[in-house]
Order: sequence, then structure tokens, then C-alpha cells
Amino acid sequence: MGSIYEKSIVNYHLLHPQLQKRYQLDESHTFSGKGIMSDIKGGSFVVKMLLKFGVFFRCFFSERGKDIPFTIQNKTFYTKQHIGVEWNRTFFFKGKKRFFDAVMVYDEQEKRILDYFGKPYILLSVLHLEATSDGALNITSGRQWLLILGKKIPLPKWLCGKSSVYESYHEEMNCFTIQVHVENMILGTLFYYQGTFQGEEGNIC
Repeated sequence: MGSIYEKSIVNYHLLHPQLQKRYQLDESHTFSGKGIMSDIKGGSFVVKMLLKFGVFFRCFFSERGKDIPFTIQNKTFYTKQHIGVEWNRTFFFKGKKRFFDAVMVYDEQEKRILDYFGKPYILLSVLHLEATSDGALNITSGRQWLLILGKKIPLPKWLCGKSSVYESYHEEMNCFTIQVHVENMILGTLFYYQGTFQGEEGNIC
């Protein structure tokens, strides 16, 4: 049935060939990778206290550090209503594992990607994905809703976490690079991380 990303990434053809291959996620293609987050930082004391609750939903965490190993797994699934892709990320801090799980679903009616955070889902965000002229991928968040007891509650802008993701492929290092910045208009940076990773057939770079 094809990849939801081929349908939704603006200027998909501009992506680096390795990124095109990575996002060719459909019934016959999955992606598993491992790498190192060179830096995970950001968030005030209050923000970190709030993020601690995310541990119970496998989507946010308060730990920070440098050179943190991590893995990423993407797998497509199908329901009667949607095509979706699982995003399961595991971060290996000293003595503990932390998770950042989500599901991206293609909204056929609106022709857009919806990002469901957590297990069970607690947050929903509209995503805008666009390839850049240098072959990278920019992902930015839009409208957001809180998901509670089957209800979808719209979040005002001042409560939203605005996310910006930049993923590229570094040919000299033969690996993918990732930068994620999530901020709130009142609380500032909620968290930021950057690192590199390769597919499971490669080595950590």
C-alpha cells in the first residue's frame, strides 16, 4: 500500500537517497537502528518534575546526559481505518532504560500525519514534514490534543510543546544525524537532544 511518508513529506524527492530508503516504511520494509545521543539536555526543575510522569506512559523522561546509547525501531501496521508506523525509541542511561514511544498515523481525509504519543496514548499532534534543499528532513508540530478517557481535548497554544526535528544523512560518517528541540511559549525548552545512528546492519557511529 506504500509508505505514509511518501504521501505526506513535501518535496519527498529532494530527500537524500538514504533517507528515502529509511522512510520507505510499508508492509515489507521496517527500520531498526542504534546510535549515540551526544547530548540530551534542557528543561527547568519544574519541567523535569512534570516530565517524570511521562515514564508511566513511555513517552517522556527527566533524565539528562551525554553520550547516551539508544535504539530506534519503526514498523508499519494496518487497521481497517488507518495505516500507521510505530516509533519505539529506547535510551540507555546508567542503571535504567527510558522510552519514547509513539505511533504516526496517516489521516487519509486531511492528507496529513497524526502523531500519537505514549502507551496508552496521552497526546496527539499534527505534524508537517518537508524535505530541504540539502536533502534533510524537517518535522514540525502543529495543533495538539490531550487524550483522556477516550476524549480528545484541544490544547491552547500556551500549553503546547512545539517540536522541531531535523534529520539528515552524513555521508562521511556513514550515518543518520538527528536533532530534536521541544519548547513551550511559557516554560521555554522542555528538552533537546542530538545524536547519530545507523541501521542495524551498521556500527554505531
